Amino acid sequence: MTGDSAAAPRLHIAFHLDVACPWCWIGTRNLRRAIQDLHKLLPTVAIRLAWHAESLLPQIPDQGVDFQAFYLARLGSAEAVAARRAQVNALARTVGLQIDFDAITTFPNSRGACELINSAQALLTTDQMFELVESIYAAFFVQNLNIGRPDVLHQLAQAAGVPTDLAPWSAPLHPAHAPANGVPHFVFNSQQALTGAVPATDLLQAMARAVAATPRRVASGS
Repeated sequence: MTGDSAAAPRLHIAFHLDVACPWCWIGTRNLRRAIQDLHKLLPTVAIRLAWHAESLLPQIPDQGVDFQAFYLARLGSAEAVAARRAQVNALARTVGLQIDFDAITTFPNSRGACELINSAQALLTTDQMFELVESIYAAFFVQNLNIGRPDVLHQLAQAAGVPTDLAPWSAPLHPAHAPANGVPHFVFNSQQALTGAVPATDLLQAMARAVAATPRRVASGS
């Protein structure tokens, strides 16, 4: 017997990020919350999350640079640096984060960490990917580890269950390209897009609009 029925609603999420960016950590937490809320709103929705991690500053030396000096040069004054950090932490607190920027010593080249993320998504579940990405953020922003170092990445990969013998992040295979308008950047079903560490409620609304506007495929069974 053969019949046709409407398939489950679909949502493809393209998430562009850089793990050296604190706004992206906030965005990652908001995205995870929005996905959880969407499942409550639309329990049958089929979600595919594609991670597109890209180092926004690939010119940073492999060993990294002095974190404090980097931001002083980037923002122009100690007052501007303090204001930016206060701005980040004000938003970070809304997702349960507090970053001690003064304790960080090295701004890393995040290329290898981004390649780890791009490669690992073929091996890990969505929840496992969130945990891996969280561990990379925490290593940099909380534990003051240089996530540009291969030994640090190997430890993080091993803890996440990613095979380290292949070391896919040591030689970029398919580098992502960060959107021109910056990160974090979210695209839902190639039609709804948001940029910045926007609240989970805004992401949820954009997801729901994208799902509603996407025709469902017809599934055949026998």
